[in-house]
Amino acid sequence: MLWIALIVLIGLLLVYLFIVRPWLKTVPALAPAFAAEASFFEKTQARITGWKTKIFARLTAILGVLVGLYDQVLPYITGQDWTPLTAELPAWSLPVGMVLAALIVDWLRKATANPPMIVTQKVDGGPPQVVEVIQPPKV
Repeated sequence: MLWIALIVLIGLLLVYLFIVRPWLKTVPALAPAFAAEASFFEKTQARITGWKTKIFARLTAILGVLVGLYDQVLPYITGQDWTPLTAELPAWSLPVGMVLAALIVDWLRKATANPPMIVTQKVDGGPPQVVEVIQPPKV
């Protein structure tokens, strides 16, 4: 019964997103409100600005714990033996993958800590042009 309710809810959500909402955007009284509203993707992107590498680092840590537990927990969850599949992976691949992910997080964190300043200027109402790029001091 829960699955049917979930499927109906997803169906109603899709009908709203693909049929009702586009129609509401064309109604003259509501068009300005919808034009001023940012999309869900834009709102999410604005909220996670500055947090992307932290989110990635935390997900990497969570995945590291899951990688350490998958041999013990996975057979209990699925009721299936996964050792034939996991035996195909080289023993070094998971630790090396986690180290590479940690190095990527470190590199991204350093890249976003002190971004270069870009100075732009509009000339006679034209598009902005880059005048100078100020690099931050190396730490």
